[in-house]
Amino acid sequence: MRSSSIFAVILSPAISMLQTFALPLQDPRGLPSGYSRSNLTWIGNITENGPEMSFNGSSFKDIEAQILQVNPEFSWNDHQDTANSTTLSTRALDHLSCDPNNIWWAQAFRIQEGIDYLRGKTGTCYMEAGPRVCARISCSYKSAIWWCNDNDYPIQEDCSVWSDYAQDILDNCQTNDASSRVRGQEFSIKDWNIMVGFDDDHC
Repeated sequence: MRSSSIFAVILSPAISMLQTFALPLQDPRGLPSGYSRSNLTWIGNITENGPEMSFNGSSFKDIEAQILQVNPEFSWNDHQDTANSTTLSTRALDHLSCDPNNIWWAQAFRIQEGIDYLRGKTGTCYMEAGPRVCARISCSYKSAIWWCNDNDYPIQEDCSVWSDYAQDILDNCQTNDASSRVRGQEFSIKDWNIMVGFDDDHC
């Protein structure tokens, strides 16, 4: 009986240590600690010469589904605005980090798919007040692109700039090996940023 007690006392710290290391693996990896998730609001025209309309959703695909319910014939190709196209030289960039804290690696080719999906999405996108509030604008196969607001007030931005920021992260931050992974965060001087990384929270 006494030997059993001694064994339990010796084993307990080991069990506690295993639990300590195991618990983080059970939690979804997505936004880093200290960030919170917000819905996204899109404002734009969904019919030719029609009024601007507003849609709110958990992702751009969610908003797109709502738009198609109102106008089943809606196509982004009909709403391209070349005047809003941007380049690295004209965008209000602050800095790029290829090693952001607490952001896990995503598959580079899945992020490219997300960028291709976002490219050409026009209109105005609205984000609630931050700081460190993010909307997941694209996510598939556990590879996410986030738009984050670090201001203490709501912001709005041309939605078409997202793909440029994310492409910049992919081009500069992906690994040059067989794993072909990427993570990164690019900041605007307007105190918002685009974040790229792993996310297994319904993604």
